Amino acid sequence: MTGNREWFEEFFDDLYYDTYTLFESEERNEREARFIAEALDLPEGSRVLDLGCGYARHAVYLAKMGFEVVCFDLSDYMLSKARKRIEDFKVADRVIVVKGDMRRLDYTGEFDATYMFFTTFGYFSDEENREVIHRVSRALKPGGRLLIDLQNPVRLLSNIYLGRGEWKTWFEAGDYIVLEETIYDLREARIKSKRIFIDRRENCKVAERNLQIRTYMLWELEQLLVEASLETEKVYGDYKLGEYGPASPRMVVVAAKRLEVP
Repeated sequence: MTGNREWFEEFFDDLYYDTYTLFESEERNEREARFIAEALDLPEGSRVLDLGCGYARHAVYLAKMGFEVVCFDLSDYMLSKARKRIEDFKVADRVIVVKGDMRRLDYTGEFDATYMFFTTFGYFSDEENREVIHRVSRALKPGGRLLIDLQNPVRLLSNIYLGRGEWKTWFEAGDYIVLEETIYDLREARIKSKRIFIDRRENCKVAERNLQIRTYMLWELEQLLVEASLETEKVYGDYKLGEYGPASPRMVVVAAKRLEVP
């Protein structure tokens, strides 16, 4: 944290946008949106909550498919990009943008489905993460589905193990070189990363960003879901509906809200 700001309040800014969107082609975005729709088995006209929507990279395609989407995020910068993207795709009649903190999500029985894509779960304390799941469950209609897409924790931890407790990498993104160092906190079960952004034009460091995300094994996540009256239906290991296993790149859990909630 910087001062009283939590890491995710400053992480999703122009640097994040400039260095990630270069790898998110529209072909990829549309393909992933179709995966979301298929994995959730969305009926035509479904009302969908995109929780942690970013710049609405999937929401616009879901809207094009005929779904109504509520884009929910905390980042002013990313939401400004989302609004522009929604206008560009001419889907403003089917997409609503809402600024908010998912820990205080306040909908009741409004959505046929919710999705949290590309590791947008696990940002908070264990108690707060549990609260998010309960609030998502409350927002769903009975029988509504939740999709949570996370990095496969088994594969992630094996990479860190091979690096003797840390994982160092770097990549080029436009005008920047991004250096990343990741460790796994055994006591907190959290991935903690530091990113350094180097401007290639000036050959100097321009910023540093930190993140920490709680990793959940499948059994832990399923326990949280059960506590919130959600039952796992499918677990995928990739965005092609592949079976989940130890070497899978992703852990995508689809759960349904029980029709009769005690």
